[in-house]
Amino acid sequence: MVTDKITAYPRKKLFIEVLTQDVRAKSCILDLIDNSVDSYIRNKIQDKREIELIISENEFEIFDTCGGINKEFLKTNVFRFGAENLNREDPTLGMYGIGMKRSIFKIGNNITLETDDGKDYSLMELDVKQWEDKNEQDWDIPFETDNTTLNGTLPYTRIKITNLHKDISEKFSLVTFQNDITATLKRTYCLIIKDQISFKLNKIELEPDKLIVPYDKDYSPSVHIEDYQNINIHIICFLDPSKGTRLKDAVNTIGWNIFCNNRLILANDITPVTGWIGGTDKSLLPKYHTIFNEFRGIVFLKSNNPFNLPLNTSKDNLNIEDKNYHYILNKMIITARPVIDYLTKKYNSEKEEEDAIEDAIEQNIDLTYNPSETKQANEITQPSTFNAPPQKSTKKDLLARISYTQKKDLVDKVKTFFEVSSNKEVGEKTFEYFIEREDIENE
Repeated sequence: MVTDKITAYPRKKLFIEVLTQDVRAKSCILDLIDNSVDSYIRNKIQDKREIELIISENEFEIFDTCGGINKEFLKTNVFRFGAENLNREDPTLGMYGIGMKRSIFKIGNNITLETDDGKDYSLMELDVKQWEDKNEQDWDIPFETDNTTLNGTLPYTRIKITNLHKDISEKFSLVTFQNDITATLKRTYCLIIKDQISFKLNKIELEPDKLIVPYDKDYSPSVHIEDYQNINIHIICFLDPSKGTRLKDAVNTIGWNIFCNNRLILANDITPVTGWIGGTDKSLLPKYHTIFNEFRGIVFLKSNNPFNLPLNTSKDNLNIEDKNYHYILNKMIITARPVIDYLTKKYNSEKEEEDAIEDAIEQNIDLTYNPSETKQANEITQPSTFNAPPQKSTKKDLLARISYTQKKDLVDKVKTFFEVSSNKEVGEKTFEYFIEREDIENE
């Protein structure tokens, strides 16, 4: 009996195609940015650094000054498929060790990675097609290394991809895609851009979206803070009087916005994933309706081990099968419930006053609560109970509907008398006539 071996190496081409099949181009860009942000955090950098992106139909480039990549780590881990079991001590987002590889293979065929961590300079140039055609058992990628060349400049990493795949090249050339990426970066990294890293896209520096919460002596949001299973949970629910009229792309314009380790995962969500399921069960939120357009919910989840966070692999939604998901969702619903109940009650009372509301609009009577003070969401550090905004004056105090019925021929004669054309004007003119004749003071 002769012992032999059965070849079980995956074919590189198939492996790459499976790896990149379901990932979107935008998610790839965010994954590469996440690596830069994670480098900033792991290197415990305190001063502000930068991430610059170039996106065009001919090339993609990301450059950061977030610490560089250690030569040994580059050699043994960066291009390994699957993350090493690291002792995680920082609130990063890298989890499975596939994000960077999946992203660069998705974007194009010719890849250059250049990095200097202040000790060593390393350069890797990869032609994916040639690497695919090599011996199937040879998965190694050559790279060059030398002593650092920084000469006082900041440690950096640069990834440049050319010979883009056709569909990626076409997408990167579109103005709509460029605008979408700009809006996505401004909201996804709004907390990071503000405090830690400046972002540039095609030479233009980006300003972060703001997370503003009304918070003054007359109004307080519903705030819940706790630690659970090595996750810091911070939930803020409040009313935004703009009623979702700002840009839909901006963060915090409707529903729930969920951050994991300061990176936006889910924006403006009004789906069952965040509890909008409907029914009469108070442990759930009602099915979303326009009467809840003023509701805002912001959730900050932080953990030094990203596997504790209820993330999906693309980091663009929650994993509803995660062991911590339902606990966090329950706390979200409990925190939101006072705000939702307030809006429901407000809607039910206003249904009886729809005509009065229309009159208020016509007469330019402002019934909206405008807070005198605001706070940044991440600056709210203490729990609080929801305190509803004060009403300026109720609609009933300001306006009242008068309704009565008379014979049509008489109403038509009054129209002729006052030279008006509508029944509504008849009512207004007869009321004004009575006030004037009886000399009733109009305050």
